[in-house]
Amino acid sequence: MILLLDIGNSSVNWAIEEHDQFINTGVFNYEKSNFLQELQDNFLSLQKPSAVLVANVAGIDVFNDLQVWVKQQWQLQCWQASVGASFNGLKNSYSDVKQMGVDRWLAMVAAWEKHPSALCVVDCGTAVTIDSIEVHGNHLGGYIVPGIQLMQQALIAKTAGINSTTDKRAVLEYAKDTQTAINNGATFAIVAMIDRVMSNLANESNCRPKCIITGGMAEIIQPLLQDSFEHEPYLVLCGLLIMYKASL
Repeated sequence: MILLLDIGNSSVNWAIEEHDQFINTGVFNYEKSNFLQELQDNFLSLQKPSAVLVANVAGIDVFNDLQVWVKQQWQLQCWQASVGASFNGLKNSYSDVKQMGVDRWLAMVAAWEKHPSALCVVDCGTAVTIDSIEVHGNHLGGYIVPGIQLMQQALIAKTAGINSTTDKRAVLEYAKDTQTAINNGATFAIVAMIDRVMSNLANESNCRPKCIITGGMAEIIQPLLQDSFEHEPYLVLCGLLIMYKASL
């Protein structure tokens, strides 16, 4: 039994793997001040895993807290994934791979392992990342923009005279009040960007790329996109497991 953790800036996605299957999954939100308590609440009753695999973009302090807790609880050392220049035919476009978030790399690894073809990989979380891969596995590059809620919150915080709140509604209709305009506008911005990147990649590839979407807001965004995107909620965790098994 393996415990896999995808630690983002505000939430942790996790899964328990046995015999190449995720037999249990979950997600919890956290703040750095209560991270250890969240570990206690979610994993204290879990039987000892054979390994704890980690994809972490939340910084060294969060990882160190996790490492201490795992060692005290199960006498294990965490295995942490890192970004590489290549993996099984997938080639990273970054000249300095340390600048890429490991979650992006793992999502691409998992997508490429399943669909070794032209790919558009979208992760809709606190931030939205879009990565393009051509048919031979060359990562063409990508984009990072604020996610829907972050975009909304930034507008409200930095604009005088707007007294509004955000929600998770996602529609592209014209708005007739300010709150709806903020909600719909942020959604439209994300959807339009993904659609444009897909259009560009299709033209460059002379084919329709395989489209994969993941992340906490994926189910909200997916129905609004022009192209058919396959929803893979555990894409990063799948990439984490693939890289771990390749390291053995």
